Amino acid sequence: MRSLILLVEDHVDSREMLEEFLTLEGFAVEVAGNGLHAWERLRRQPLPDVMLLDLMMPVMSGWELMERIQKEPRLKSLPVIVVSGAGATRPVPTGIRASIPKPLDLDDLMRALEPFRSRSELAAAY
Repeated sequence: MRSLILLVEDHVDSREMLEEFLTLEGFAVEVAGNGLHAWERLRRQPLPDVMLLDLMMPVMSGWELMERIQKEPRLKSLPVIVVSGAGATRPVPTGIRASIPKPLDLDDLMRALEPFRSRSELAAAY
């Protein structure tokens, strides 16, 4: 069973590129085009193993999504990795495991996802 990533990115080209890359790297990937779509997805089971989150999005920003997540006991421990160019203009939200600036360095992304890759590979071995 592959680790599940929820990719939250409003830019279509970036979202499609990351989804393809992560799938090729062995992850299961679900996508959301804004924070509201991600929130709706997080209210269903199973929860993703990790969420990649852009901060600057229409409808509901990543900051707003993280505020909701931090108030929800079953979601509060969800590992979140911010992938955004907004970190320099506003503080990164509470509850973030890592922050990777855009333009995205795929090696940095894979280092941040390494704990989840191991989980995925171990599950596949059994």
